[in-house]
Amino acid sequence: MLAAERQNVIRTMLLENKEVSVADLSKYFNVSFETIRRDLKVLENAGFAEKTYGGAVLRQRVRNTADFKTLENIMISTKERLASIAKRFIVSDDCIYIDFSTTCLNIARILGDVPLNVMSNSLEVLSTLSEKPMISVFSSAGFWDEKNRAFMGRGALNSLSQFHFDKAFISCRAISMEHGISDKTEQEADIRQMAIECSNEVYLVADHTKFDKTAFVRTAGFDEITALITDTPLNDGWKSFLAERSIHYYDFSTDFTESSDDEGEE
Repeated sequence: MLAAERQNVIRTMLLENKEVSVADLSKYFNVSFETIRRDLKVLENAGFAEKTYGGAVLRQRVRNTADFKTLENIMISTKERLASIAKRFIVSDDCIYIDFSTTCLNIARILGDVPLNVMSNSLEVLSTLSEKPMISVFSSAGFWDEKNRAFMGRGALNSLSQFHFDKAFISCRAISMEHGISDKTEQEADIRQMAIECSNEVYLVADHTKFDKTAFVRTAGFDEITALITDTPLNDGWKSFLAERSIHYYDFSTDFTESSDDEGEE
């Protein structure tokens, strides 16, 4: 494997695990410790990683520039399980918005072919749903954003504003009690703001790595969030924060058998 290819794999490992060790990487790639140290030095010089004793950690930056294809291939099983929870809140004949995140793409992938109206600015979501004849698919306008594999900008906002949704399913780059929901670009934040404004209910789908962090652009507060769907149980501080705002909270440990109110589309 070429050095550049190996470094890209290490980047993905860092995005998923937040840290790596020289010993583990040496064994994984079957190369010397010194080779791995050089790779980590390259990633450090690029501002992506910070070297530590015996390895490296992901550099925590306000601006995260990972693109769609990189993000699509990390935490795959987690995103699939998050999508399965989100799907429970979708019922036949709903009008919904599914955003451009790799997390929400998995919601589109597991939807059954049932009567739904779905709006999205994500080419990947639109392509996935185009194979399901009973789902009516609506696309936004806008300029093509290759990194997000989605349509963005004023055109996307104008077309999105013409619709009204029963439910919106959105993700984000970061979540903070102090700074709310945030994203890495104005275009991302604007689209999600508009989706929130156009929806009766808003489901924020975000794994544990998004919590207690802040990205470059503020997207929204928590006032209009209906429910938060995540993977790991939240600490008492977060539970109290959400309860004070009447925001429902679901994670992988949630027992849905206790109530029939949250039945999905099947």
